[in-house]
Amino acid sequence: MASAEWVLPEKYTDDLKDEDGNPMSKSEFKKRQKAAEKAKQMAEKAVKKAADAAAKPPSKKAALLDDSAEEADPALYYENRLKQLAAKKAKGINPYPHKFAVDTTLPQYIVKYASLEAGSRLDDVTVSLAGRVNTKRTSGSKLIFYDLRGEGAKLQIMADARVSELDEDGFLLLHNEVKRGDIIGVVGHPGKSQKGELSIFPVKVVVLSPCLHMPPSLHFGLKDQETRHRQRYLDLVCNTHVRDIFKTRARIIQYVRRFLDERGFLEVETPMMNMIPGGAAAKPFVTYHNDLDMQVRACVRAWVQPPGCTASQAS
Repeated sequence: MASAEWVLPEKYTDDLKDEDGNPMSKSEFKKRQKAAEKAKQMAEKAVKKAADAAAKPPSKKAALLDDSAEEADPALYYENRLKQLAAKKAKGINPYPHKFAVDTTLPQYIVKYASLEAGSRLDDVTVSLAGRVNTKRTSGSKLIFYDLRGEGAKLQIMADARVSELDEDGFLLLHNEVKRGDIIGVVGHPGKSQKGELSIFPVKVVVLSPCLHMPPSLHFGLKDQETRHRQRYLDLVCNTHVRDIFKTRARIIQYVRRFLDERGFLEVETPMMNMIPGGAAAKPFVTYHNDLDMQVRACVRAWVQPPGCTASQAS
């Protein structure tokens, strides 16, 4: 039976035995001695931390939270956001507003107000726009900055509690709930910061669509090829150059279609699946469909070639 009163001695001796009465080697003694010293240091730190917390005066109000306050675990991040939405619904608040009127886009806003002087603000002009939150950073307890992205453009939001239509508690509550990836609507005044960056100074901020999943890190971005190919929407959100490729592809298709339309060509669509094998001289192949057992065509020409014309003649 193990002795409850056994204590590790300070020095090692050849006849030293453990709590079960078995001889203890010198290496085992050193291992236990290091573990005991580490436990002692951790206990001292815990006592000091508790004493410092007790001596520190309680905080009178909450603080604005930026990107550094995000939950590191994606699964826990998702659960917390679901709980946040459930709490809003329980209070009778719709987390997905039905409508938000927008009178300008981000590219139009940048072009229209790019000539403003640094530090200026048009308090007699009110604009309404929307976009996705890319970054979030704070400056004190009353000022918070967002980078809003949309239509390939970026705009800074300078939210100041002193000009908000909400009181200070409401301001803190609203902006602490806004996370990266959320789509928000902003109503405010155009202007520029003291450093000359074009901004909007909001009087009203509305979360239009909360992002439930944690966006990729801004430092590393989205680099994994598997994730980029399987989640194209995420690739388009994170990587600007990918969006540019999609836009270029769409313009090429539009040009070819317009070119042929102007010359009297007729656009037709051929079926992707058929009940019988097809594809002219090509060998048909069979694929699986979740609901239907159908065969896929192997050649488009068989559907558009003139009647009585073989595939080789249509070529």
